[in-house]
Amino acid sequence: MISPLAQHSLMLDITRAGSRLVAVGERGFVLVSDDESQTWRQILTPVSVTLTRVVFANEHKGWAVGHAGVILHTEDGGLTWQKQLDGEQAAKIEFEAAQQAHQANPDEDTEQRVIDAEYLVADGPDKPFLALHFFDEHEGLAVGAYGLAFATSDGGASWRPIRHRIDNPMGLHLYDIEELNGAVFIAGEQGILLRSDRGGHFTALESPASGSLFGVLAGSGNLVAYGLRGKAYLSEDKGQHWRPVTNNRSANLTSGIRLNDGTLLLVDESGGILSSQDGGQTFKVTTLEQPIYLSGISTLANDQIVLSSTRGLVRPSSANNTMEPNHER
Repeated sequence: MISPLAQHSLMLDITRAGSRLVAVGERGFVLVSDDESQTWRQILTPVSVTLTRVVFANEHKGWAVGHAGVILHTEDGGLTWQKQLDGEQAAKIEFEAAQQAHQANPDEDTEQRVIDAEYLVADGPDKPFLALHFFDEHEGLAVGAYGLAFATSDGGASWRPIRHRIDNPMGLHLYDIEELNGAVFIAGEQGILLRSDRGGHFTALESPASGSLFGVLAGSGNLVAYGLRGKAYLSEDKGQHWRPVTNNRSANLTSGIRLNDGTLLLVDESGGILSSQDGGQTFKVTTLEQPIYLSGISTLANDQIVLSSTRGLVRPSSANNTMEPNHER
């Protein structure tokens, strides 16, 4: 439903769709701005569950994921949305695929896959998608809680389960997906880090972290994994080796972005903005004057940034790092 509270509600992610900004959040809220975040308007969606992530393959085609296993799709830059998948459909697809795999190759692995799929059906649509990545307008991945993982090769017209291709036997939550030089990385709960060649099996890496990693960010050949209690780690060899990155703040790092000039930005749950101009070797910290939980970050045309947060969408002032208020339309 259209709500006057949408502008000031929890928004969990924000991205660009060409010249437009698109943000998603609780209650199925989608907000768009066509004037570089000066004003926002709410867009109707077919769901009322929390949306956790939004991405665009080009200025027209985008996807959003969220609770109850929903995946939404737009072909007009975020102005209209259609549901491509929900948790009940996902469970049915997983169960049918598991049965077919067991019939073709009846062994312990495929039998366990059928058992896991039966539990997924019995649980109902209670598992959220938490991360989404599209390589182009056709191929994409969506992952989430308890190891939930699906892929598409046709822009989401159909989705197939890929949990069996991921080294995640404990069913840990998967929080983020990133691509670097042909390799795909997934970060998640309890420090799990996974790597795959595009379309291949996801193999667990030796992780430097024991706490959850909420994201992984690609720089110019480097990777920065970040997460719980402000911990961040740098890899210069596509995830084979990692070393800690100094951060004196203990707030959870929640999101990141690479700017056009190569600068890496991370944000945290207390209003901190960490910036690196050396590929993640070191970070400089600035803070918003008013502490606020930051959940996502995107760029503006004037080389500034806009942030999603528990209080809606905010723009930090470059002069004093205060929050500039939203305007409704």
